[in-house]
Amino acid sequence: MDKENRIKPKHHVTPKTGFLNDPNGLVQFKGIYHAFYQWLEEVTPQGAKCWRHCISKDLVNWEDKGIALKPDMWYDKNGCYSGNGIVFNEKIYLFYTGNVRKENGDRETYQCLATSEDGITFQKHGPVIYLPEGYTAHFRDPKVWKDEEENIWWMIVGAQTSEKKGNVALFWSEDLYNWNYKGNLLPDTMNWGYMCECPDMIRLGEEYILIVSRQEKKIENGIEKDSCHAVWMSGEFSKEKGTFTPHKEGIRVDEGFDFYAPQSFIDENKRTLYMSWIGGGEYDYQMSQLSVNDGWLHSFTYPREFIYKNNWLYQKPIKELQSLRNDKIEKHIENEEISLEVRDYYKEIEFVLDDEIEFNCTILGALKLHYNSNDKILNIKRLNWLTGEFDEKYLNIKESLKMLRVFIDNSSVEIFINEGEKVISSRVYFQDNDIQINSNGKLKLNLWNYKGENINE
Repeated sequence: MDKENRIKPKHHVTPKTGFLNDPNGLVQFKGIYHAFYQWLEEVTPQGAKCWRHCISKDLVNWEDKGIALKPDMWYDKNGCYSGNGIVFNEKIYLFYTGNVRKENGDRETYQCLATSEDGITFQKHGPVIYLPEGYTAHFRDPKVWKDEEENIWWMIVGAQTSEKKGNVALFWSEDLYNWNYKGNLLPDTMNWGYMCECPDMIRLGEEYILIVSRQEKKIENGIEKDSCHAVWMSGEFSKEKGTFTPHKEGIRVDEGFDFYAPQSFIDENKRTLYMSWIGGGEYDYQMSQLSVNDGWLHSFTYPREFIYKNNWLYQKPIKELQSLRNDKIEKHIENEEISLEVRDYYKEIEFVLDDEIEFNCTILGALKLHYNSNDKILNIKRLNWLTGEFDEKYLNIKESLKMLRVFIDNSSVEIFINEGEKVISSRVYFQDNDIQINSNGKLKLNLWNYKGENINE
């Protein structure tokens, strides 16, 4: 298998060429799933972004439909930035941020609307919200949802206040075209960094969950760096006051090395699904990735389902992925070391662990997992393609590690811990064809090879 076929994901939303970042406008319309993403023809993180469009009948096989929104109007001439989609009255409504740069370098921002009756061609309606007082022009990424109880629409927009602090602006509307400013959603007594991007409000049962992609400055080894992470929090949403009061500090949506800007939607089966960007990081980190030489960069995660139970936000891979399963390998391992040779980088691996175990696994030379039930800490190592060393993370497991599910789609890796208690998403460039397992204790291994051609070629 050549290098290109070992890198580009087969069934993740991935550009054939060019640069991908945030998921946008995720909806299901007349039975068809629609996903848009920030896209540039050149492989570079900066530029006048378009909305690229793809569709699917099953969330597994995606078809590219080209550019849906181009930066071709006065209010979006320097980029059709991120936003979301809703379905209402047999139409798709796309809300997005129009980015404008003036000759002196100053920025203007407009929250804009485009609609479609056929799900393919989109008519722009221009700005529906102009920048309110009290914010800088870092004001973007609208998310709209219907309040069935009040029979109104809410919109939240990621924001930076005039004091250069992150927050989220709240608006309401009766008709999706005329919007009323409500105020800052978040308490200014908490740390929201210097910017909250890609806000998302989710209602699961009676619980409101807010997700923000928070940008802040951190000091690492004496050097100030940007730190960008998507966090979730449950809380009280006061419709009267227009405020969200979190129950506690934000918790990372995903613990991986490459994850940012998740966006949710509700499908026709009433599932709350989401996808996210497997990407992000400093410019040099992004541009160092091996796929750049092949003319593309970044992908989405597989679609996942959000479930809230026991005061925790769980995530599980969609059941449609089971349609990719082909032949299965099943092994019971106890106090032994084994090695499996595999033919490709396209599979699902499930580890079911006994209560008392020490477990080591090296997957395809570039991903290492270690867990000891005595300390209940999972250690994850990912081979860094620049340094040749392993980056690593340590995760505390609440009770004990019962199950690990590892989804590998060439260079995209997603690990689900204990039915989705935590998830780890990362870009991994694998090195060989061996899976090595060393177990001091009992575990069961289920490995499914996946079938299907690469839809992204």
